[in-house]
Amino acid sequence: HMSRYTHTCVLRLLLVCVAASSSGSVRVSAPRAVSPLEATSRERGISPLLGWLDRRLARWRRRNRPKCIILVRHGESIGNVNSSAYSSTPDSQISLTERGFEQGTACGREIRRLVGNGSVRFYYSPYLRVRQTLLAILQAFEGQPVEIASEPRLREQDFGNFQDPLSMSRLREDRMKFGRFFFRFPNGEAGTDVFDRVSDFISTLFAHFDSGERRRTAENCVLMT
Repeated sequence: HMSRYTHTCVLRLLLVCVAASSSGSVRVSAPRAVSPLEATSRERGISPLLGWLDRRLARWRRRNRPKCIILVRHGESIGNVNSSAYSSTPDSQISLTERGFEQGTACGREIRRLVGNGSVRFYYSPYLRVRQTLLAILQAFEGQPVEIASEPRLREQDFGNFQDPLSMSRLREDRMKFGRFFFRFPNGEAGTDVFDRVSDFISTLFAHFDSGERRRTAENCVLMT
C-alpha cells in the first residue's frame, strides 16, 4: 500500500512520461511538500489510475507467463532403497532403480495428458537420477519438440561427500537438536543454503518470464529435482 505522498509522486511520474512521449523533452522539478488535505484529495484521483495500471500489468503477466508450472521429483533411486550406497558412490551419480524408471515413464504420460500439444520447457537438476527420470518422461513426448535446460540450483540438499552411514546417523541426531533448517552438514549444505540458491533460481526464472520476449517462454514449465 502506497502512502499519500508516494501516490502523488507516482502521478507526477506518469504525467512526466506522457509529456516526454509527446514533446520529446521535459523539465522535471523536485516534488513539493503537500498538506494532508491536499494529499487526501489527490489520492482519490490517483487510486483509479493505479488500479488501471495494476490490471494492465496483471493481464500482461498472464499473457507472458506459462500456463502451468509442474514440479517433479526424481523416481525411486538406489539411495532410496539402500542408504549405504552414498558411502561409495557420489550423490550426483546415484542412479534410478527399475521401479524408478517405471515411475518416470508414468509421470511422463501424466504430464503429456496435462499439457497436450502445448510447448514445454524442462529445467532439471544435473544429478544422474534426475536425468534418467527426464529421459523416461520424454518417452511420452516422442515426435514433439521440447526445450530442456540443466539447472544446478535445482539439485537436492548436499549432505556431504562420501557419506558413512554411522556418521550420518549421528549427524542427523545433531541436526534435530540444532534445528533442521539451520544445521550445516560437514562438506555439505544447511537448509538455509538450499533456500538461498532456489530463491535465486526462482528470481531468475520469473525475470525470464517477465522479460517481454514471449517467443522464449514455453506455455508449460517443468521443474525437476
